[in-house]
Amino acid sequence: MVITKTIMALCMFVNSNLDGHMMIKDDSVSECLKLKREAERNLSADRKSVIRFECGFVEAELETDIEGNLKIKKIIQAK
Repeated sequence: MVITKTIMALCMFVNSNLDGHMMIKDDSVSECLKLKREAERNLSADRKSVIRFECGFVEAELETDIEGNLKIKKIIQAK
């Protein structure tokens, strides 16, 4: 089942293109910023791509995975 909802997400951009995203539980800005800092710390120093992480509210299509958790299927629009 797919639903459309506005949620907080951590998005990863590689060379200015959206490459990955993660739904943040309870729409917590502080949790998103914490995960963003951890991700930025774990980036390889010798990478060739420009990688940027961004927290924000997005309108997304969500679907339930095999374990029953909601996951982002597709981001429709940034808010």
